Amino acid sequence: MTTGRSDPAAAFGALRSDLAELAAIVLSQVERAVAGWDDSDPSAAAAVAAVDAEVDARSAGIEERILSLHRDWSAFAGDLRLLHVGLIAAVALERVGNLAVQIARLAGSVPPPEEALDPVRSLIRGMGERAVDALADAVQAIARGDLAAGERAVADARTVSPMLDQVLREVTRSATGPGMRAWSAAAVLVARHVERVANNAAELGARVRFLVTGESGQAEAG
Repeated sequence: MTTGRSDPAAAFGALRSDLAELAAIVLSQVERAVAGWDDSDPSAAAAVAAVDAEVDARSAGIEERILSLHRDWSAFAGDLRLLHVGLIAAVALERVGNLAVQIARLAGSVPPPEEALDPVRSLIRGMGERAVDALADAVQAIARGDLAAGERAVADARTVSPMLDQVLREVTRSATGPGMRAWSAAAVLVARHVERVANNAAELGARVRFLVTGESGQAEAG
C-alpha cells in the first residue's frame, strides 16, 4: 500500500475504511459459522475457511498501512493513537476470523442426537448475535471516535459470558448417552469460541477511551 504525503486525511480515512471492511467480513464469518453449527451443516467449514485467507490478507494489509503511516508521517497525537488502536483492532479481527473457522469446523462434526438440547441451541444463537453486535459496535466506535458507543460495546459484550455459564449448566444437567455427550462437548466448544469473540469486542470497545482521550482503557477478560 502507498500513502501520499500530501493528503494525510485521505490516508487515515483509508485506514478507517479498511478496518470497517475487515470487520464486515469477520462479522459475516462468525454469523455463517454459528449458523452452520445451528444447522449441523458440515459445508460451513469449507465456506468459512475459504474466506479466512482474505481475512488474513486484509489484516496484514492494515498492519502494513499502519507501519507505512508510522514511517511517513509525523502525525498528531490523536492520529498516533489511531495507529495504535488500529493495529490492535486488525490483530483482534484476524483472531476473531480464526475463531469463526473453528466454530464452522465444529458444525456437522458431531451429528446431533434426536434429543439435542433446544435450550443450548437457543443460547448459542443468542450468544452469537450479541457477540457480533458488540464487535460491530466496537469497530464503529473506533471508526467514529465515539466513546459512548465503545462503552456500550463493552457492556453488551460482557453479557455473553453468563450465557456460557448457562450452556454449561444445561449440558451438565442433560448430557447422557454417548451421542449426547459428544454433541454437548462440541456445543461447549462452540459456546467458548463465541465468548472469545465477545471478549475481543470488549477489548476493542475499551480501547476507544484511549483513542479519544489518551487515557488507558482495557476491558477485563471475560
